[in-house]
Amino acid sequence: MVFREMGNSASPAVLLIHGMLSDADDSLSYGKYLSDEYYVLCPTLDGHGNDGSTLVSGGDEAEKIVSFLEEKGIERLSLLQGCSMGAEVALAVLSECGRRGIYVEKAFFDGGPFFDFSPLFRKFMELVFTSLIARVGKSSSPEELTSHPFVKFVGGKKADAFMPMMSKVVRKKIHYTKSSVRGMVETCYHCILPKLDEDVQRRCMFFFSLEEPARKSRKRLRQAYPKARYMSIKGYPHCGLMINRPQKYADVLRSFMSLSV
Repeated sequence: MVFREMGNSASPAVLLIHGMLSDADDSLSYGKYLSDEYYVLCPTLDGHGNDGSTLVSGGDEAEKIVSFLEEKGIERLSLLQGCSMGAEVALAVLSECGRRGIYVEKAFFDGGPFFDFSPLFRKFMELVFTSLIARVGKSSSPEELTSHPFVKFVGGKKADAFMPMMSKVVRKKIHYTKSSVRGMVETCYHCILPKLDEDVQRRCMFFFSLEEPARKSRKRLRQAYPKARYMSIKGYPHCGLMINRPQKYADVLRSFMSLSV
């Protein structure tokens, strides 16, 4: 796992966690708009950076991230944010921070597919992800990736909004191993929701587009975290605001940090 840092290390810290097929650069695309006021930390998750690492599970990633925070002497986060698969990693980070004495003022989860599907379904999704990853290795254009059935499913009629992200994927040519693909599936679709006390729940925001499949996990989230905040937008696909309007997205994060609990 490799971290990118931006801003003054003496400023309040924010931690931004990218989703599948992304890396720290994608987090910094909106994180840079916070760096005038905050110390911005962005990991590239294991298996996503051509560094020979393997993504095993969200819990394993969380342990490494919190260990990094401890090494940096960070005892408090003004914001913990994660998008898509990174939102599930962020939830595990929130739980791990609680166990290890790092206080998280606010936590923002964007488009996380907080599902716990059967082993059979997860095996099917491993085949789907493997197909997508194979296209990443062969593709020479973002259009080819955007036309993949899974991307079309996630993006619906607005899948073209993923073009900026897919352009980066094509350019970087990251190699994703079979083990990491399996870890991505387990992280995305075998999400065990940690117990959070009511005070922690009140500091959480679960953010979805009305047009994304992941929003269907809200029912499960509301049952587990009735005191959390929930916000929906329309007009964007999965994580589309973050991808297409990064400065506006940073403003949303800044506004959330300013809310009283």
